[in-house]
Amino acid sequence: MDQYKYNYQLSQDDVNKLNASGGDLFGNIKNMRDLCNYHKYMHYLLKSSSEGYRPQSWSEEDNVFPSDADTHPMSHIEWASHIKAMEEPGDVLEFGVACGGTIRDIAAINPDRRIHGFDHFEGLEKTSQPIPDYAGWYEGAFALGGSEYKQSYERVIDDLSQFDNIGLVVEDVHKLKDPEEYEISKIAAVHIDVDIYEPTVSCFKFIDKCEWNKIYIRFDDWHGHEPDYDCHERKACKEWLDEKGYTYMLLRGGLHGEMIVLR
Repeated sequence: MDQYKYNYQLSQDDVNKLNASGGDLFGNIKNMRDLCNYHKYMHYLLKSSSEGYRPQSWSEEDNVFPSDADTHPMSHIEWASHIKAMEEPGDVLEFGVACGGTIRDIAAINPDRRIHGFDHFEGLEKTSQPIPDYAGWYEGAFALGGSEYKQSYERVIDDLSQFDNIGLVVEDVHKLKDPEEYEISKIAAVHIDVDIYEPTVSCFKFIDKCEWNKIYIRFDDWHGHEPDYDCHERKACKEWLDEKGYTYMLLRGGLHGEMIVLR
């Protein structure tokens, strides 16, 4: 296996850190007990990093989704472990693949589900909505081969080719065709990591074309209770729910969003 490819093997130092972390690693999430040590350790690193996040703007009541939902972080590995425990059949969609780190974890944890990733790999578009200067959401941010992700497109494709259950759609989210064109039938879960308002709106337009009764969604840049980010993933989601009249349960509303939507 090439050195940059997905590798479940940990060094002894990694294992020692994993064991030393004890119960704090899992956050009392029983679904994570069956994960391999690699994913447990990665969850620990992501969890530790997210818990150190300090918002530069904060409101005790969220301006878009006022609720008493938990605000603690949720790693994508924790989210993927919940999908593994779900009885709801269906594929998983990820909007915003970037370097592929998230989709490969979702695929490895859920080998019996088909995972469809969508990205044009050209980075963020320019948004018409206000964004804080410190967000780093400039036009072209997160493009492959850029300052955030050094990996080349070819390297990411080669990496993801290890997973038979990943289907990659290289296209602008605004230009997606009908789900049948990508062999997508019923869906059960969606990961949205496109950051800004406009592509999030297009994510929901595509989701509406898919077959589903109930979907489990994680938002990577929800930024709940942060007024500086009111006009992006949360705004697009609220407009979608209001327009369609869907029933929803907001389970988490901090840096990351977690939601169940019923059609």
